[in-house]
Amino acid sequence: MTQSPSETRNIIGRNDPCPCESGKKYKKCCGQDESGKYFVLEQNQILQSILREFFENHPRPSQQKGLLDWKNKTEDLLVPLYGEEKSGSIIGDVYFFSEQVAIWNDFIQQHMKKEQRPTIRKVLADWLDPAFIVGEVLSITEYRAQMKDVLTGRQYEIDVNESFPVESGNFAIGFFLPDNRVASHFLMVLNSVTISAEVKPETVEKLKQMQRSSEAETAENFYRQNMIAIYQMFSSGLLANQEFDTEVIETVKKLELFLIEEDEKSEVLMETFFHYLAKLPQVPPYALAGAVHFGVKQQLLKLSWPLEKIADSFDAIQGEIDTFAEELQLFYKTADGHEEKEAAYAFEVGTNPKATEAQNWQIFMHLKNDSIASEAALKRKMEFYRTQAYEPKSAAEQAQLLAYELYAENNFKLPIEKIKQIQQLDPRLADGLLLAAEAQNDPVAKERLLKEAVENGQSAYEPEMEISWLYIPNRPFLRAVFSRGVYYFEQQKLEKAFTEFEKLLHLNSGDHQGARYLAIASLIGLNRFEQAESLIKHYEKDYSDNAFYAWFKWSIQRRKNLHAPSTQELYMKALDQNPYVKKYIDKRPAAEAYPKKMAITPRSPEEARLIWTFLAPTL
Repeated sequence: MTQSPSETRNIIGRNDPCPCESGKKYKKCCGQDESGKYFVLEQNQILQSILREFFENHPRPSQQKGLLDWKNKTEDLLVPLYGEEKSGSIIGDVYFFSEQVAIWNDFIQQHMKKEQRPTIRKVLADWLDPAFIVGEVLSITEYRAQMKDVLTGRQYEIDVNESFPVESGNFAIGFFLPDNRVASHFLMVLNSVTISAEVKPETVEKLKQMQRSSEAETAENFYRQNMIAIYQMFSSGLLANQEFDTEVIETVKKLELFLIEEDEKSEVLMETFFHYLAKLPQVPPYALAGAVHFGVKQQLLKLSWPLEKIADSFDAIQGEIDTFAEELQLFYKTADGHEEKEAAYAFEVGTNPKATEAQNWQIFMHLKNDSIASEAALKRKMEFYRTQAYEPKSAAEQAQLLAYELYAENNFKLPIEKIKQIQQLDPRLADGLLLAAEAQNDPVAKERLLKEAVENGQSAYEPEMEISWLYIPNRPFLRAVFSRGVYYFEQQKLEKAFTEFEKLLHLNSGDHQGARYLAIASLIGLNRFEQAESLIKHYEKDYSDNAFYAWFKWSIQRRKNLHAPSTQELYMKALDQNPYVKKYIDKRPAAEAYPKKMAITPRSPEEARLIWTFLAPTL
C-alpha cells in the first residue's frame, strides 16, 4: 500500500484552480477559509481506502494458485536479500502490477465507473499500469525528493518522510503511482519500493547494458521482463550477509541429505529444525536423530522408523532423542499458533484432464445456449452453475460426461465395460478413443486409436480462439495430440514425438500441458541441441529456478562434451535445483511412464522421477 500523502504540505497555489472544481481560483473560493486543505485530505483518504480495499481483498480464491506459483519461483531469490516481509511486498506487487496487471486494472476501472468526482477519476485513470522505475535520488528539498529514472532520464518528485527515509544519492526501485494533483510528475510510493544506499556505478552501467542488448523496444518493457533480476542487482544485501552458526547450517544440511537419501521431502521439518537450532546455544549431538524422530511422530515424513532404528542409525541414545523430539514438537506447536501456514504449491502433470476441466465443461454446457446481457451477468451465471450438475441432452454429451467421470477415477486398470459404454454412446468421441487406447496392450491397436482420437478431436477444434486452451471444447483435441506424442516418446520414436509436441506449442503457445518439456527432451535425444536450447530460452525466465531446464542444460552439455568443466558446473547447478535426481543419474533405473495424473511440488522426489523420465532417453 502507498505511503499517505503528507497532510501538511502546501500543494495548492492561491491562483490555482480550486480543487472543489467550482471553476474559481483557490483564493476566491475554498482558500478563503482553508477548507480546500481538508478537501484534499478527504481525497487522500478516499484514494487510500481504494488501495486498502484492493490489498485486503486480493488474492481472490481463483488467484491464489497463480500467486503461489509466482511466489515459489521468486521467493528464494529475494528473501535472502530483503527478508520475508519486504520480499512478500515485492512479490505481491510484481504479480499484481506486472505479471497479472489486468487484475489491478480491472479493479481500478470498476472504481472509475462508480466514481462521480472528476479529480478522483483522473487520479485513478493514471493508476492504470503502475510505473516500475529504477530511480536515482538527485536532491531533496523540504521533504520532497527529485528522482531520475536511470534508463529513460525522466525526472519525478516523491515525498521523503519517516516511512520512506531516502537520501540524496540513494536509488529507489519499485512501483509508483502518479498523483497529478500534487505536481505534474509527482509519484506516490508503494510499499514494495526499496532503497539501495550504496550502488556501484558498474551496477547502473550493467543495467543500461542489459537494456541495450535486450530485444525490449522500450524501457517499460525491459523493466517488465527483468524486474526480479533488477531487485537482485540493486539489493542492499544486508540479510544475505547475515551469519548463522556454521554448525547449525551443517546440521540442517545433514538432515536434508538424509531426506534426499530416503526419497523424502518436508519443508516444514526443515524450517522448524533450522529455526529451533538457531535459538540454541549449541547443537546437541543427537539433534539430527531427534529431528527425524519428530518428523516421524508428527507424520511429516512417510518413514515409519521406530525409535530403536533411529537410535541405531544415528548412534544416539533413545532417551536423548525422545527428549529433543518433544522439545522440537513444543517449539513447532508454539510457532504454528502464531504463524499462518501457506498452502504448499503443486502443479498438475499428466495426460488426463486437469482437476477443474470436468466442472468447467459442465458450466460451459449450461451457458452454451444462454443469452448473456453483460460481463457481470456472465459472472453471476457462472457462479450459479458452478454448483449445478449438468444433465446431458444427447448421447454425445452423456459420453463426454462419462469420460470425465472415468478419468477422475484415475484407475491403474481401466474398466473395459465403461469404455465400451462410452464408445456405444459416441464412437467418435476423442476422449472415448483415448481411454480405449490407454486400456489397449497391442501397440498397433493403441497407435491406431490415438490416430483416430486426434482426427476426431480435430473435427471439433476451433482454431480461431485467441487462447486455444481456454476454450473447453478444444481440450480433447489438444489432449489427443499430447497423448500421441507421449506414446511416441515412450516408444523412443523421438522424431514423431517432437512433431506432435511442436504442433501443440504452435496451437497453444502458453503450453498449459507441459509439452515443452517433452519437446526439449525429444530434441536432446535427437542431438538437435540448438533447437532444444532455443526452446529453453523461449520458455525459461532468467530468474526461474526451474529444475527441468537446469537438468536439460546439463544433459545437452554432457552430450556435447562429457569431460568439459562446464558440464560439471551445470551438473552442480542442476543438483542444487533438485538433488533427488542424483540417484537416478548414478543408478540408471528404468524410467517410469509419463503419469496420467500427478501433483508435483518443486525440488521433490516426485519431480525428480519425472525429470528422470525426460532425461533417461537423452543419456
